[in-house]
Amino acid sequence: MKTGQKAIVGRALRLPRIWHRATGAVALQLTLIAASFGMVSTTCWDAASEFNDSNNPDAANPSGVWSYGWKKTLVDKFYVATTRSNDPPKVSGWCNASGFPMISHISRTVPTIAGVNPSAFPAHAMVVHPGPGGEYGVVRFTAPADGTFKVSGQFYALDDNKTGTTTDVWILKNNDKAGAFSGKVDYHGSANWVSFTSQVFELKKGDTLDFQAGYGDNKTYFYDSTGLVAIIEKIK
Repeated sequence: MKTGQKAIVGRALRLPRIWHRATGAVALQLTLIAASFGMVSTTCWDAASEFNDSNNPDAANPSGVWSYGWKKTLVDKFYVATTRSNDPPKVSGWCNASGFPMISHISRTVPTIAGVNPSAFPAHAMVVHPGPGGEYGVVRFTAPADGTFKVSGQFYALDDNKTGTTTDVWILKNNDKAGAFSGKVDYHGSANWVSFTSQVFELKKGDTLDFQAGYGDNKTYFYDSTGLVAIIEKIK
């Protein structure tokens, strides 16, 4: 560190790489850079690296600012998943009693083959999978304080079996469709990933941001594993 340079204040992050599954190449890397002079105060959260795997000794849901669950419809009640989902030693997470929707995480430090219909998953990938009746898999962030929050990241296709990932993806503030970010992920189409860069939300303490994936236009949840990278910065 250069003389006069101040350290970033906040949670240390293992910043993830976001993978373009069609080529296996890194599509995006998110980086935080401290200013050369003056104090920089940055509070930041990373959905993937902070995921509390269901096989951890301190496994909990909710865990800190994050909750993992599902909704019956786009803006329905949020249900916290209480069933542990494990495919040891590769995958662990949370799901509803039927098994889907499911929020899971790849525990391996290298790309690995996993899933009921095996696919190649990047190291430390966070996976959102919808349910058979159109239920949405949801990763919820709850604001710990009032402020302005910048959200950057990507939903991306993970499953290359048959139809491949075909999901509708959303970021909803306070479970409201108005002003929501939305997109469609299609493995075999032109939308292998949907990026959200510097989306800004004014949040009060207790407000929520829901990152969620549904079963898309084909209305089937088969082969719909959807990767999620979400970096949230409190900038004011």
